[in-house]
Amino acid sequence: MISQSFMTSGSERKVNELSRLKITLKSDLCSASGDGFSSLIDTDVSYDKFGFPYIGGRRLKGCLREAAVQIGSDYIDEIFGVSGRAYSGSLRISDARISGIEKLWDEAAADDKLNAEKNLSLFTYTRASTAIENDTAKDNSLRFTRVIRHYSPFGDGNEELVFYADVSIGKEYEKEFADICRALRNIGYKRNRGFGAVKCEFICEEQIFPFIPENTDGDELQIEYTVRLESNVMISMKKSNDTADYITGTSVIGLLAGEYLKNSDADSRFEEIFLKNNVRFSNLYISDRNGRDYFPAPVIIGKIKGESNYYNILRFDDTDEKKIIKPLKSGFCDYDLNVVSPVTETIYHHSKTDNSTLYTQTSICSDQYFKGTITGKAEYIKELYELLCKCDICFGKSRSAQYSRCRLVKSSIKNAVVNENKLRAGERFIALAVSDILIPDGMGGYDITADGMREALGYKNLEFDKDRSRKRSALKYKTVSGFNTQWNMQKPSVRAIASGSALIFTAKEDMILPEIKYIGTKQNEGFGKVMLIPADKLKSVSEKNTDKKNVSTEKGQLSELLEKNEMLMNMRKEAIRFAEENEAAYSDNTITKSQVGRFVLFVKHSGTFDEFTELLKSDINDNKEHRSSSVAAFEKIVEKSDAEKYRNTVWKDYLLLILTLIKYYKRREKNDNE
Repeated sequence: MISQSFMTSGSERKVNELSRLKITLKSDLCSASGDGFSSLIDTDVSYDKFGFPYIGGRRLKGCLREAAVQIGSDYIDEIFGVSGRAYSGSLRISDARISGIEKLWDEAAADDKLNAEKNLSLFTYTRASTAIENDTAKDNSLRFTRVIRHYSPFGDGNEELVFYADVSIGKEYEKEFADICRALRNIGYKRNRGFGAVKCEFICEEQIFPFIPENTDGDELQIEYTVRLESNVMISMKKSNDTADYITGTSVIGLLAGEYLKNSDADSRFEEIFLKNNVRFSNLYISDRNGRDYFPAPVIIGKIKGESNYYNILRFDDTDEKKIIKPLKSGFCDYDLNVVSPVTETIYHHSKTDNSTLYTQTSICSDQYFKGTITGKAEYIKELYELLCKCDICFGKSRSAQYSRCRLVKSSIKNAVVNENKLRAGERFIALAVSDILIPDGMGGYDITADGMREALGYKNLEFDKDRSRKRSALKYKTVSGFNTQWNMQKPSVRAIASGSALIFTAKEDMILPEIKYIGTKQNEGFGKVMLIPADKLKSVSEKNTDKKNVSTEKGQLSELLEKNEMLMNMRKEAIRFAEENEAAYSDNTITKSQVGRFVLFVKHSGTFDEFTELLKSDINDNKEHRSSSVAAFEKIVEKSDAEKYRNTVWKDYLLLILTLIKYYKRREKNDNE
C-alpha cells in the first residue's frame, strides 16, 4: 500500500520490489461490514476509527479466488492455499485503503474537528431500496445501505476513487496473479445489482531499505525498532477469537525465521539464531510515533474510585485507611504513570463453509505504534537487522488476508548496554515483570511462587515489604499456550508468572542495581524480562493530561473539503429559507415558468458573477416591457437574497437552487388553481 520508510543512522540503501493491487471504482461500492448503524442504516460499509472506508483483505482474497476459478487458473491452491494445511498459499494481501491514506490519517489524528462521522460523509452516502412484489413495493422491505462514492471527493469531482492493497506473492506466480486481478470486475455487497464494479491492476514498484551502519562494533548488539500497524492485528490468546494487547516475541521469531528460510536451509546457524538463547526477541509493547517507552502496568499502580488520577500504591501513605486504591488489571504505563492501552475492535466475518455462519474476531486496531528490541551476538544481530528491514512485516493470525500487516517506521542498531542504578542501604526497589516468566521447578513444571522468583533474581537474602504494615508485593498469573502450525496442534498449556507482577525489596547495604535482568527459561521468546526500578523513580501520582494535539496552521485537504461541504450545506439552507420566506413575491405572473428557465440559462452561461449582473442589466433594456419587468423582478431577488456574498465561490449553485424552488412553487400554484 505505502512504500516503506525508515529512520536509521545508516546511509547505504538497497532496492527491493513492492507489489500492490490497485482498485479503481467504476460504480458505487458497498464493502459491507456485517453491521448496521443504529436504526438508520441496515447495511454499513467497513471503515476505520477515523472514518475512512476500506475494502477488507479477506473479501479481496475471496473475490480473487472466484475470479481465478472463472478463468480456469492452474495454480489456485498454490496461490490461495488450502484450509487445514501446515503452510498457507503464496498470496498475502492487506486491506485496500484509499490512495494517500497515511496523510489523511495524520491530518485526522492531529485535528479534533475531523471526527469519524464527518470524514465518513465525504466518501459515502446512503441509498434506499425495496423489494418488488406484484409490481409494487413489498411491505416492510425498505432498506438503507451506506455505499462508497464512485468518485473521489478531492479535486474536481470527476476522478474515480482508487484503493491500494499491499500484496506479497512468489515471483513464479506473478504473471498468473496479474491475469486473475484483471479478471476481477465486481466486489462487495449487491455486486450483481450495479454495485461494486471495479478495475483491478497488479503493479510492482521499488522500495528502499537501509543496511547496517559500518561503524557498529561490540560483541553484543541491540536492535531497537518501532512498527506501525497498517491493518488490524490478531495475536493468539487462550480464547481463539480474542487478541493479546501486545505483539509477542514468538511472533517476531516466526516472522524472521520464515524470512531466513526463504533463502537458506534450517542449518546449524538457523538453530543458533532462533532455537537457542543466543538472541533475545522481546515483546513489542504499545508506543507512539515518537517511540516513547511503556511497560506493563505493575500491580502497585491503581486508581481511586471517582478520581481520574493514577496512584503509586507503594508511595501512598500507609496511615490513610480512608482511600482504597484498586490496582490496574491491564494496560501499560511509564515512570510518570501515564497509562495507555491499545485500541481494539470487534469485526464481523461471514463463513462460506457448508455451515455458513456470522462470527466475530477481536483485533488490535490499525494506525498504532508498537516498540521492541532484539538483543544478541553481533554476528547474528547484523543478519537479523537486514532481514527485519527488507521483509514484509506480518504478525499474528490471518497473515494471508486482511490482518497482520505492519510497517517498520523507526529502527536503530547499537551496542547492548545494561544501565545501572546505585542504591543505598534501606532504600526500596521494585522487581517488575515486564514479560511473562517461566521458572523451571526442577520437576518438569514451573515455579510460580514469590520465593521462586526471588531466588531466580538472586535476592534470596532480601525480604518482601520489610517493616511495612501493608504488603505491596503481588504476583499475577496466566496460562501460557500456543499453536504449532507445523503439526497443526495446540501447544501444552502451562501456568506462568504474568507481566505486571511486582516484588518490593529493601536493600540491606549499598548495592549496584542493573536496570534489566533475565530469569527463567524461553528468554529468546520474550519471556523472563524483569526491570529493577528504584522505588522513587516511579511517580507517586499521575498528572492530569493537558497535552493538546499539535494542529498545523496550514489547512490539509480534509479540512478544506469539510469547510467547503459545510459552506455548501449552509448555502442550501439559506437558499431554501429565502425561497420559503419570499414565496409571495413571485406568486403572481411577474415571473413565469418559462422566464425562470431563461434565468437558469443566464446563470449557467455566465462565467463570473460580474458577467451575470451585466447580462441582467443589458436584458432589462430590452424593448419588451413584460420581459424587462420580469428581469427587474429577478434582479431584486438576486439583490435581496444577497447572492453577491458567494460571488467568489458558489453563487451559481445558490441562485440555481432558488430558481428551482421558484419553479416548484409556480407548479404547485398552478395545480392549486386547477
